[in-house]
Amino acid sequence: MSDKVAIVGAGHAGVAAAAVLKAAGLAVDLFTAEDTLPYFRPRLIAVAFGQAEPDAIAIKPASFYADGINLIHRTVTSPDELKDYAGVILTQGSVPFVPPFEGDRARLHTLWNVQDAMRIRAEIRPGARLTVIGGGVLGLESALRAAMAGLKVTVIESFALVGGVLGPACSKVLEKTLEAKGITLRVGACVAKIEANGIRLGDGTLVEDDLLLCSTGARGVTALGEALGAKADCGLLTNPDLSFAPMRYAAGDLARPTEARPVCAVRRATAMGTLAAQNLLAEREGRPTTPWTDPALPLFMKVEDTEFHTFGCCRGDSLDERRIDDGSKDGVIQTILYSANHPVGLRFVGTRDGFGAWEKQILA
Repeated sequence: MSDKVAIVGAGHAGVAAAAVLKAAGLAVDLFTAEDTLPYFRPRLIAVAFGQAEPDAIAIKPASFYADGINLIHRTVTSPDELKDYAGVILTQGSVPFVPPFEGDRARLHTLWNVQDAMRIRAEIRPGARLTVIGGGVLGLESALRAAMAGLKVTVIESFALVGGVLGPACSKVLEKTLEAKGITLRVGACVAKIEANGIRLGDGTLVEDDLLLCSTGARGVTALGEALGAKADCGLLTNPDLSFAPMRYAAGDLARPTEARPVCAVRRATAMGTLAAQNLLAEREGRPTTPWTDPALPLFMKVEDTEFHTFGCCRGDSLDERRIDDGSKDGVIQTILYSANHPVGLRFVGTRDGFGAWEKQILA
């Protein structure tokens, strides 16, 4: 067996883990299924709609991989390919989840890698009609960037924008902002069928389009981990320290070390990749490992002058929502959510002013 570590998956978790192991003097094989340098995945939306170039979204420059990290552009599918490594960290992340819509599913685009982005980019043109299925953070950013590129955009969301985390008052302000950008919102509408020239909604309405983007969530890539002996349930179930077997770890969107469902967040993936590598080193040296603690992270989106920011507990009928801005600015609303007269959550739309101070107060 070699003294080399394999990291399978080159997103933020994989690159962070590789950096820790490289600094410790270990040799690393970093596997990526793509033929590019590892990149900042959320910025693919800007690439797809012509506001960024693929080579501008790399996480690290090529020089980072020149000494100690062997970047291998190949998919790993079998445990046999990893049997000679001293340690393994799985950071394969997730892939888009596409509901089983009826009709012409071949028309659906997803936006999860550079190839997806460039396929969409090849089809966009000013005046073209784009339908986005899904009103989460990525769906709304896609809609905004498409509108910036001159497309006529419709967003179909069956439940509520951003999963309802903004609540009725803040959602209403955000909806008005989006509509002012020329984006048509179909909130509460369901997709009945994908037709050749558009989406047939549940009420029979046809939303015509030239391009169709599905942004309805993601699922962890668990097959390799399961083949290595891990159990899966909305991600790979790990021990608290991110291990699932001796010298075998998982990190990023893929890993589920607590009861919480995995969250696709750059800061979480980076922190988790770092900890997985640190724990692998600790295990290797016979030191105690450190358990993972899910960080309290904001959920936010900012595209030019359109933005929202949330933090803490933002769901629950018993919460008391109090508005703190004076209502004088169009497109701006700032509310604090209280439980038992203590602030527990934040909802800001149209501004981030004061958000950090409230965030610290909630964490205190």
